Amino acid sequence: MRIETQGIRQWFDHFETTLGHEAEQAGLLDHSSLVGSAREFIVKRVLRSILPPMAHIGTGMVVDFHGKKSRQIDIIVYDPRFPVFEIESGIGIYLLEGVIATIEVKSTLTKKSLFEALENTHSILQLTPGLVSSTASRWTTRAKAIEAEGYSSKEAMRKAGFEFMPATYVFSFNSKLRAKGLCKSVDNWFQAKGRPILCDDHCAVLPRVIACGSSLGLLHDGLINIDPDANVLAEWRKENSGPNHVMLFYDTKRRLGWLMIHLLHTVCSRIGLFHAVSGAVYGVDQYLSIEDYYKNDMEGKVAWHGLW
Repeated sequence: MRIETQGIRQWFDHFETTLGHEAEQAGLLDHSSLVGSAREFIVKRVLRSILPPMAHIGTGMVVDFHGKKSRQIDIIVYDPRFPVFEIESGIGIYLLEGVIATIEVKSTLTKKSLFEALENTHSILQLTPGLVSSTASRWTTRAKAIEAEGYSSKEAMRKAGFEFMPATYVFSFNSKLRAKGLCKSVDNWFQAKGRPILCDDHCAVLPRVIACGSSLGLLHDGLINIDPDANVLAEWRKENSGPNHVMLFYDTKRRLGWLMIHLLHTVCSRIGLFHAVSGAVYGVDQYLSIEDYYKNDMEGKVAWHGLW
C-alpha cells in the first residue's frame, strides 16, 4: 500500500464522516426543500475543497448546439474557459462542451428518486457535442492511441467513448436500497429504457458511480475495469452472449471516496495538467490508485452485477 494513497484515502474518510454529521444536522430543519438545499450546499462545499480551482461548480441545465436541453441538474462541474449563461453566480445554462461532470444529490435514495436521477443522467448523455471534426473521427483516433497503450480494441473503444461524454454521478446520504436492491432497480430502469447505448454500442447510458447510503454501484467504463468472476459469467452465458456492459454493486462504508477518486481523475484529465514550457504531462492517478482502493475496500466482498 503506497503511503500517499493511504493518506488521501484517510482524507476522504474524514470528509465522509463530516458530511454524515452535517447531513444529520441539516435534517433537523424538518423541511424537505430546506434539507435538500442544505445537503446540496454541503456537497458543493466539499467539492470546492478538493477539486482543482479551475473546475467551477454550478446548477441548472445543459444545452447542446442543436438547442436541446437537459433536465434540471443538481451539480454541474464545468470548464470556465467555455461560455456560461448564468442568471446569477452558479445558476444558469451551461454548454455541453464545457461540462466535465454532473452529480445528482439525494437526501435519501428510494426507487423513485433513483429513477429520477437516472432520467437526469439520461438527459445529459442524449445531448450532442459539437466538435471541429466529427465525433466519430476523433473518437476512433483516440481509441487507436489507447489501444497502443496495451488495451484490447474493445476496451480502447469503450474508454475513448466515455472520455468524450460528461461523467455522471449519483450521491445520496441515505438509502432505502441496499446493494442487491440497487442492482435490481438500475437493471429495471435500464431494461425499461431499451438499454440506451452510445458510441457504437460501447458505452452504456448509466452513471459512472452511484454512491448511496451504505451501497455503491460502479460502471465498467474503461477507467474502472470490472470483471465478473467465472461463475457469474457462466450463469449469464447460459441464456445470453457477451455481456457487453457491466455494473457492479456492493455494500460499503466508503462512498464519497469512490465518487471523488473517479471525479478527480475525470476533471484532471479534462483540464490537462502539464508543464507549459516542456510539455511534460503530470498526473494525479498515482495518488488515487483505484487498484489500491479496490483491494482495501472491495476485495472478498459479496457483490451483485448488472450484466447487459
